[in-house]
Amino acid sequence: MSQPYRVILFDCFNTLYLQDPSHLPQVELDGKRVTSTAGLLLERLRALDPGLQAEAVHHAHRAAWKWAEAQRGPELREVPAPRRFRRAFEELGLGDADEALVLEALDVHMRALTGSFQFPPEHRAVLEGLRGRYRLALLSNFDHGPALRRLLAETGIADWLDPLLISDGLGWRKPGRAAFTAALEQIGATAEAVLFVGDSLEDDVLGSQGAGLDVAWLNPHATPCPAECRPTYELRSLVELPALLGH
Repeated sequence: MSQPYRVILFDCFNTLYLQDPSHLPQVELDGKRVTSTAGLLLERLRALDPGLQAEAVHHAHRAAWKWAEAQRGPELREVPAPRRFRRAFEELGLGDADEALVLEALDVHMRALTGSFQFPPEHRAVLEGLRGRYRLALLSNFDHGPALRRLLAETGIADWLDPLLISDGLGWRKPGRAAFTAALEQIGATAEAVLFVGDSLEDDVLGSQGAGLDVAWLNPHATPCPAECRPTYELRSLVELPALLGH
């Protein structure tokens, strides 16, 4: 590798943080165990509707997610999580719920979701080794910035990543060109000076390439890469990144 990058721009989930599915809450629906926060949310929502069932909460949450996806449009403008949760409440016929309860339910959901992600010690070592040589930054699709910032702070790396570019605050989602354009503007660097590191072929590889960035694709399972999607580099693990950069 000969490109003199100045900035390493990381994706967050399944790149810096790895998910442990066993830490995700589950609920029984139609005799099957399903990954869902519906059971946790039900404890709060029954104060409004004592007859509410977990299945209805689960389906309302899914419907609200699909609604949010439809609202983003071709430019992939982000829909903040509080709006999505308000929509779920409306799906349940609880549209008159006060904002405090909506935000309480959102917090329960987000803590369960972010709590399923771990920051491996070897990933911390990678960042520690790179932060003195490069500017490190984050660009993540996540519709609730406070939850992600809390996770970064709890694992002690929030101050290592500058800027923290989260779609909730940025206004745009990957792989849209607008997200990468806004990211480069806030970083204050040209595309040639930035290496993006991420796990998603669509969001990270195609998105980066569409914006003119080199990209290192994390491909731990050696998944075949489509001909139309060729990352600049391919890694099996984040721990390979320093060697790729020549360190």
